[in-house]
Formats: sequence, structure tokens, C-alpha cells
Amino acid sequence: MYVIVVGCGRLGAAVAQELAGEGHQVAVVDRRAESLERLGRDAQVQRIVGTGIDIDVLRQAGIDRAEAVAALTDLDNANIMIAQTAQQIFQVPRVVARVNDLRVESVFQALGVPTVCPTRLAVLPVKEQLLAGGGA
Repeated sequence: MYVIVVGCGRLGAAVAQELAGEGHQVAVVDRRAESLERLGRDAQVQRIVGTGIDIDVLRQAGIDRAEAVAALTDLDNANIMIAQTAQQIFQVPRVVARVNDLRVESVFQALGVPTVCPTRLAVLPVKEQLLAGGGA
């Protein structure tokens, strides 16, 4: 599968490395060249320095042939724009966007953008750990 990952923070880098390690073709886009260094030298991924909301940058990354796009920047507004561009303009069949702020998750969902919210995913395990054992 050909996948574009936009955002090469800890999450984006880990996703890209996992996918590439499984044999998928991966292009990673980040606005900062130093962020792409998180991928390491051995990662078999295409690296693109640029802004993921720029259509020319997405084209350079191969969005015309992408089968999936993950918008994983630390900016919710950028993630929604990237996801909608991938879905509506380029008809990418699989799109997911990271949501950082729980308060805007419903906006993404109302627009039909599948989301992953690391904050939401962490709340339950943290709460369970805090309440486990019943005492100090």
C-alpha cells in the first residue's frame, strides 16, 4: 500500500517506521527537515520537507496514487485540512487525522473525517491505574 504520513513527530515517525517495516511504501511530509531525522537513516521512506496543507507538496509526496493518508501533525486545523483535501480533492480511500484537542473531535467527525485522539486513548488507562488497588 502507498501511504502518506504528514507530520513526523513521535507518532508520525513511529507510524511511518511500522508501515515501512511491514513493506508498505511510505512518504513522510514535515515542515521541518530536522523532524524527518526521527525516522533514522535505515527507514525506507520518502522524505519531503514542506507543509502538508500545500497541494503541491502533497503532489510531490504522491497523493495522486496514495491509498492512505495519515494527518498526524500537532495542529488540529492543519490535520482537518489535510484530511479533507485527501478525501475530497484526491479521493484517497483511507484517511485518518490526529485530533489533539478533545473539544474539536466532534467537528472532525461531523465532517466525516476518521480520527485518532491520543488524549482520549490515554484517559481510561491512566484513570484505571490511578484507581486500581483502592488505597495508598
